[in-house]
Amino acid sequence: MPVFDRYKSKIKMVILTQNKNQNAVWWSPINQNKRKSEMVIRSMLKRLEKHPLSIITNVVQFYENNLLIAQFKFRYENSPKKNQEDRP
Repeated sequence: MPVFDRYKSKIKMVILTQNKNQNAVWWSPINQNKRKSEMVIRSMLKRLEKHPLSIITNVVQFYENNLLIAQFKFRYENSPKKNQEDRP
């Protein structure tokens, strides 16, 4: 039995990346389907923080039954725009 399955997983996470980088879609582990959605989202965000994709992520969207249930925007400490704004 697979750990992730696009048809059996409870939550779908869409990772929207910077510029022209390819976006990604992750599904929650099937064994977490009985957990509350908030807990599943929290664990998926923790996995994303450890993944190289986190460096180029702009927005993360979470879907349950094809309905958007949460969205998070990322802010970059080393982005050129922020660095320009911080200059005196």
